[in-house]
Amino acid sequence: MSDTNIQDLEPKGVQNDELHAVENGRVVSTEAVKEMPVKELQLNNSGKPHEKYMVDARETRTNYFDPVVWQQMKGMAEVFKNSGALGSSENASTLVMKIQAGYEMGMKPIESVKSFYFVNGVLNIFGAAVVRRLREHGWRIEYKDEENKCAATITKGDEIYSDTLTFDEAKQSGWVESYGKLKPGWMPGANRKLKLRYGVISMLIKTYIPEVLGSAVDIAEVAMDTVPLFEQSNNEKNSEIVSNSHDEDPITDSQRKTILALAAKHEIKVDNIDSMSQKTARAWIAGINQK
Repeated sequence: MSDTNIQDLEPKGVQNDELHAVENGRVVSTEAVKEMPVKELQLNNSGKPHEKYMVDARETRTNYFDPVVWQQMKGMAEVFKNSGALGSSENASTLVMKIQAGYEMGMKPIESVKSFYFVNGVLNIFGAAVVRRLREHGWRIEYKDEENKCAATITKGDEIYSDTLTFDEAKQSGWVESYGKLKPGWMPGANRKLKLRYGVISMLIKTYIPEVLGSAVDIAEVAMDTVPLFEQSNNEKNSEIVSNSHDEDPITDSQRKTILALAAKHEIKVDNIDSMSQKTARAWIAGINQK
């Protein structure tokens, strides 16, 4: 059986993917193992291959998994978390996910940490990083900004894709308001301009060139508005308001106090509260508590 002494390998580690089975300080070629006579493939008492021909998956580098890189990622994640520079919402596990996603997309560790953002458990990539991804994939981007409207065109060779997004369309989609108030990101000015740009780019990418998103699901600035809508819809399906004999009776004092307290907490203006029925009041309270 041919083998290679581990000391003969380059200092940086095993360069040949075929050299990965380790036995008694030696790296044994998998091809050599395949070519061994059957009588040399010793079996243990259980009938399974002898341990000396088995390789721990955690120590085996494949196209899918590199244990050295994995250990480095976990080490970096712990250091980044302990630095206190990333906020209380970050932990070692989420940092490893970000670093791994960036690794799959050709990013460096710090770039990965800065480029990804979780929205309700969904991994998304920030708009600035998406623009860079487009350029790395050879796409050229052009915007045409108008009041409450953005048109975008992406071009690569003979491929040209265009789309538009208006503030009214975003509003109709439920993106721009929360608890009846305009979200800060959708305030008139630069914030709204960026939201419209990222919104139209998201539509173009998901429709025509989804590979640009890599391991991410969507652009983070867009997902902040869209992901909660899906969850709200699911919650509404699972929280039907049970009817009772007092549904059409006027709102009770207890319901009125609860609604006023919730409205003050969320800075919401409540109109015609005294004209509400008990069922309407229960639905209003349930809706606010789901958000």
